[in-house]
Amino acid sequence: MDKIRFIVRARAEGSTLNDFLTMIRDEPELELLNTIGPEDRPHTAVVATTQEHASAFEQRFRTSPELMIERDRPLSLFDKTADFLQRSERNTNA
Repeated sequence: MDKIRFIVRARAEGSTLNDFLTMIRDEPELELLNTIGPEDRPHTAVVATTQEHASAFEQRFRTSPELMIERDRPLSLFDKTADFLQRSERNTNA
């Protein structure tokens, strides 16, 4: 089943993200994929959940004063490079 990935970041220094990670450990619909930052004090986490739980997860934490949440949008250098190359070819063939 496809999962939707989210980036979760602490808005400020402190144990907020660690508290969040401890809380989701017992939630079977949420999967911790990765953390970023020092092992004992990460500042960012990548979390995945199923399509059916994604909206509820977003709503639950959207208004959190301690955490920022956004859907993970993979970056690709090649998408921008391909677009640039296509525009360059059009300009040289004119």
